[in-house]
Amino acid sequence: AFGGKLDALVCSAGGSSSLEDPKAMAEFGGVSKEAFMNMYALNCVSKVVAVAAAEAALLAAGGAVVHVSSVSSVIPNDTWMGYSSAMAALDHVVKSQAIGYAGRGVRVNGVNPAVIVTALTETMAKGVGTSVAEAFSPMHPMKRVGTVQETSEAIAFLADNSKSAFITGTCLMVDGGGAVSTWWTADKMK
Repeated sequence: AFGGKLDALVCSAGGSSSLEDPKAMAEFGGVSKEAFMNMYALNCVSKVVAVAAAEAALLAAGGAVVHVSSVSSVIPNDTWMGYSSAMAALDHVVKSQAIGYAGRGVRVNGVNPAVIVTALTETMAKGVGTSVAEAFSPMHPMKRVGTVQETSEAIAFLADNSKSAFITGTCLMVDGGGAVSTWWTADKMK
């Protein structure tokens, strides 16, 4: 936002706790009920609340909203059920908000990254004695993981009214082909 106007709102809060409570696997699809609800609150509800809070500024500026979702939203996985279903709900929010705001001059889109090299994913990989690239590159059809820059460039494109003015309600996969493969569940299908 420059000069007091909101050109774009990027809603990128997110996370998962599905691996934190292994005892809950039999309880509620891999997570406790509380953790499941918290995943929805963080990954979906918080973004709806953010857009509602920024609505007046977005309408005044003809701004754009970009929600950061995940390729997990379109790939069922029993060990990430809470996270992936919350992201699927977010993808539906993207489409619903796009319909609601389209006639009022605000575009709403989503970006759905797969595994991206970040401090968090590197820490997770080190916990099992490897790197993000070693652990996840073979699972992506492009045989590599993504970068923060690749994801941020997709976000910037969708946020820019001069470059994507006729795009609304889309969820752009930034996933190295992950959404069109079975890489998340291939080991379970053997």
